[in-house]
Amino acid sequence: MSEVTSRSGRMKGKERMSSKQNIGEIIKGYRKSIPLRLSELSRMSGVSESHLGLIERGQRIPSARILQSIAKPLGFRPNELLILAGYLSPEPSVLSEGQRNELRAELDMLLERVVSDRNRIREIVNRLLTTS
Repeated sequence: MSEVTSRSGRMKGKERMSSKQNIGEIIKGYRKSIPLRLSELSRMSGVSESHLGLIERGQRIPSARILQSIAKPLGFRPNELLILAGYLSPEPSVLSEGQRNELRAELDMLLERVVSDRNRIREIVNRLLTTS
């Protein structure tokens, strides 16, 4: 199915968006699992009940701002819904400073080994060439 929409985010005709439609289903599923009524989510997020209903049914494409407003009451981290909706790429894992330092030290050691291995390979190749 194609992604035909107007500038306001409304879908034209019977065209539907796959990933944006799925975000509505995800929102509805999480809302019902809490359980939270649509009116409660509306009050907590500041997004109108009718707009939320349209999003949940896949008839409206939520903006990034709307998704951020909806995220907190549903228990999502700030950018989690944006990632699920395809607005953001997943973030790389977050490492502590200590973990970063350990990885940097290991990388430095491996790079030194590569240089020494390369030098040793050259020595071996040169010996093989001279003894042939």
